[in-house]
Amino acid sequence: MRRKKVIFVLASMFLLSVLAIPGYCSEKPTCAVLLFHPDTASSNIAESQNLSGNFAELLNRLDMFEVFDYNEVAQILERKNAADLEQSCTDLGCALKIGNKLNADFVIYGIIGNVGSLFSLDTTLVNVAGGNETQHAVYDFEGTQEAFVENAPAENIKSLFGLYELPPAPEPTVSDAAAPSASTETQNAMKNATAEPADESLSETDEADAPMAEQPKKLRVGPRIGIAASNDGVEFGGGFEVQFSKLSFQLLLNGDGFASGCSFYLHQDGNSPFVSLVGSYYDTKNHGVDEIGRIYGLLLGYRLGFDTFLEKDFAENMNLRVGLGAGYVNWDQTELNRDGKKDSDEEIIPVFEFTLGYMF
Repeated sequence: MRRKKVIFVLASMFLLSVLAIPGYCSEKPTCAVLLFHPDTASSNIAESQNLSGNFAELLNRLDMFEVFDYNEVAQILERKNAADLEQSCTDLGCALKIGNKLNADFVIYGIIGNVGSLFSLDTTLVNVAGGNETQHAVYDFEGTQEAFVENAPAENIKSLFGLYELPPAPEPTVSDAAAPSASTETQNAMKNATAEPADESLSETDEADAPMAEQPKKLRVGPRIGIAASNDGVEFGGGFEVQFSKLSFQLLLNGDGFASGCSFYLHQDGNSPFVSLVGSYYDTKNHGVDEIGRIYGLLLGYRLGFDTFLEKDFAENMNLRVGLGAGYVNWDQTELNRDGKKDSDEEIIPVFEFTLGYMF
């Protein structure tokens, strides 16, 4: 075989301008209320969970955002293989990183302070797309911890959004109205059930809301650039990748031909192994004789996200694909060579991919 031309898995050099990035499924912007950070040893995780959960519930009454609380945040990050991210933030960079991972429009993070009988709740509203803090509020309180937990969420929200009062709780259902008034013990039980992460009704709400927050990320489009190689040499080129859920399609090319591939990622987002079925076609001159070839193959590889080792906002969208596999090549010449004949050949060859992509 005089020439084995490998074009498969050449990365992209142009954008997919004909495809639009999908819009959000809700008209209201999304807002994630992160788990409030206990600033001192005297502020425990239970207090943080109660404050964060009650804050998210009251914020939802304003009907300004599609709100998801710290439980939903944890579930979404787990599905995106990012459960190891710090979910209790104290600064803008941390909040932006989680907000981008969640694809949320806004994020609220908070810090709980406690010295003796003095308590404080410091919250900040972050515009994820703008990359900045837009509003900030501090609520100071002197008294018991129980009274602080009860009053802090509402008072802080009023200060954060410049409100005099919050909307009342939703009207009870017909069955609730017909039932006798709840005792103090029952009311406390209902309050604890609302704050309990393992509550069954909350889990149902999480399952209903969490996919809605993730839906815009199911379809992603982006360019790729890089190299592909075999035992016959190295090829440079580019194309684009379109990913829907865990399936991905690539159209790849350079000056000698084009290739396409269909990949399956084990994980939809983040770092993930993948397997690709590929095919390519090339038409080029080899020693002055026109040569046409076709390659069909299988490749196993790994996608590595830049946010694994780079703490930048754009790093979440960038990734490397590295793969190794084998391909069946079938080529033939369309013209007579110097010996007065047309050569052709078929064989199995190794193929290698190293590409850089940016997914929107």
